[in-house]
Amino acid sequence: MSGQRVIDCCVLINLHAGWGGLSELRKLGNTWFVGEAILKEAQFTWEVSPDGSRRQVPIDLQVPVAEGMLVSLRPETEDELADYVEFSQELDDGEAQALALAKHRGMVLLTDDRKALRLAQRPDINVPTMTTAQLLREWSECNPANAFRLPEVLTRVEERASFAPRRGSPDADWWQQKRAR
Repeated sequence: MSGQRVIDCCVLINLHAGWGGLSELRKLGNTWFVGEAILKEAQFTWEVSPDGSRRQVPIDLQVPVAEGMLVSLRPETEDELADYVEFSQELDDGEAQALALAKHRGMVLLTDDRKALRLAQRPDINVPTMTTAQLLREWSECNPANAFRLPEVLTRVEERASFAPRRGSPDADWWQQKRAR
């Protein structure tokens, strides 16, 4: 799936955790956007010590924004603001903002939030979506070295972001199969 993409908080944290940063986004091309609310919400991932203990590791998004890897946006039109407020009734601020931006700017929404995915599919919203697993699948297919790293990346997402696709989701079988290698 090509085109401009707006990343919500959960996907941003998952990618950062899996890759150990966001530089891999450059390898996928495209333009990567985040709502300003996401910059405030994406605060940390986890680091797992050999003894199994966990500690928070801060996420610094200032560098990727300063380097232009991520472009920060905010709702500007009345329609964007109105939808942001409406979507905030059902979603967290970051997801609501990302969905409003995607809807009005013709972007793909990257989210794993089930409510956001359902809202995006409504006929009056009609926003294309992509999940963490779908993006990691695309990333793994663009280079054999990425495919080799994929099991480690998926494990890191699970350990450092506490995320894996829920059972029964279209991504769950692929995730488990690739993680097990």
